[in-house]
Amino acid sequence: MKTLKDYFRKEFFRYVAIVTLLIVVDFAQVYLPQFTKSAIDSISVKNTTNLFKYSIYILVLSFGIVSLRFLYQSLLRKAVLSFDYELKNKIFESFVFFKRKTLEKFEIGDLMSRVTNDTQAVRMFLIMGFLAIIDVFVLGLTTFIFMMRMNLKLTLAVSVPLLFLFPLALNFGTKIHRIYKRINMIFADMSVRVRELVNGIRVIKAFVKEQYFTKLFHNVNQEYLKENMQLVKLDGFFDPIVNFMINAANLVLIFYGGLLYIKGVVGMGTIAAFFQYIETLTWPMMAVGFSIALYQRATASLSRIEEVLNQPKEKSGRLITDIERIHIKDLHFSFDDNVEVLKGISLNISKGEVIGITGAPGSGKTALIHLLLKIVDAKKGSIFYDGIDINSISFESIKRIFSYVPQEGFLFSDTIYNNIKIGNPDATREEIENVAKVACIYDDIMSFKDGFNTVVGEQGITLSGGERQRIAIARALLTKRPYLILDDALASVDFKTESNIIKNLEEYFIKNGLTVIMISERLSSLLIANRIFVLVDGKIIEEGTFNELISKEGYFYHLYRKQLLEANL
Repeated sequence: MKTLKDYFRKEFFRYVAIVTLLIVVDFAQVYLPQFTKSAIDSISVKNTTNLFKYSIYILVLSFGIVSLRFLYQSLLRKAVLSFDYELKNKIFESFVFFKRKTLEKFEIGDLMSRVTNDTQAVRMFLIMGFLAIIDVFVLGLTTFIFMMRMNLKLTLAVSVPLLFLFPLALNFGTKIHRIYKRINMIFADMSVRVRELVNGIRVIKAFVKEQYFTKLFHNVNQEYLKENMQLVKLDGFFDPIVNFMINAANLVLIFYGGLLYIKGVVGMGTIAAFFQYIETLTWPMMAVGFSIALYQRATASLSRIEEVLNQPKEKSGRLITDIERIHIKDLHFSFDDNVEVLKGISLNISKGEVIGITGAPGSGKTALIHLLLKIVDAKKGSIFYDGIDINSISFESIKRIFSYVPQEGFLFSDTIYNNIKIGNPDATREEIENVAKVACIYDDIMSFKDGFNTVVGEQGITLSGGERQRIAIARALLTKRPYLILDDALASVDFKTESNIIKNLEEYFIKNGLTVIMISERLSSLLIANRIFVLVDGKIIEEGTFNELISKEGYFYHLYRKQLLEANL
């Protein structure tokens, strides 16, 4: 609830104005039937002067109610929508700065639900729930007081049917809350299914699993329909019951009020005023249940939102602008304290070097890179940048020093031009075309109908794996950061294209003085490396230049011969 407390503290004076206006409107609304009573009584005694006077009062008061209601609702909705805007931004910022370990705790659909459905629940409470609470205490109580002042017995008689609205609304609100909670969960699951379908469409088609995944989605969608139908049934039941209770109260008024009128206890104006009061009193009676239900739903949603907002953030650290030397000393690492991935890695990287790292899948290559980039945390005293422990350096500094191309080149649903330009928003067209040429993707792009303005699908689904990787390389080169990490970034490229890219990269690295760490299981990619480290089962078993490792006739040599044979088949 800290989020709401901060919001109310920030908007305190605005809410003072809103509450003041709302109370004035409620009192005016309660007093309106009194003018109706006087106008009807004027008709009974054939007093046209009073009839005209009270008609003017009703007109002016009604216009005032409409004007003030518009004013306070505008103020309230503006405040709530601003809060909703800021809350969504905060949630999204939390997503962006999640640590990898934190991100793995949540499903994508669940995170989407927190941005959409949960913020909507909070917004509804701040608008409808807030108004309901005020109306219960102000409109409800003052209406009862005015009715009792007119006639106590008649008030008690017409209130009996309306009192049933309170438990009805409370029970209805509780059931609505439970159904909405289930709908949110199913919606999150549905989002996951759709995302899996879009991301894995090629695999699904390759294994002819269209029917299987269609059935999975149909099952989830069926559950979604079922819960929403429950909601429709409740709505369909609730509205007629409310109307029945109001009609019952009107019937009591007509019958009992008519008897009192015949006896001369009340006038026709009083009965007319009571009709208006019954209509006015209906909302506060229901508002009790609704406000409780909205509050329950909002608090449940807020707890889910605050779970995201309270996730541990990256700690601030020392700011650095460049690195002359990376020193890795007896580095051990395991995910969640399970099987050890890295077992005593030690190596040095000097500025300007091109370092190659190879090894079988699962040997710890990517884990090492994630540690260097602080994507995951290294043990204290194992990685140093210019003698400074990596844990003492700010994550922001590392992001500004390293460019990184992961194994899967992620692209946004945008033009190729904008996907590359993300690396450097201030880059010129010429710079973008130059890095595209270095990555050997320029000719492919120009072969498309719209060239650089070609829009790629979500995650670049309309492009081949090799094209996505080369665009990702171009984007990384455009950042012009001093360190570049290529994590098997040429795995989906054919051998001829790979050879051309390696040649271009070698010239680019020398020209721009980059320090490069290249991970590759394809050894031909490491020909330009100054030093190569061979990882097997989390340990460095060989190191040296390409030719030195070949001459040793060890693991690297046999792996290289195997790849040569496979390439010639």
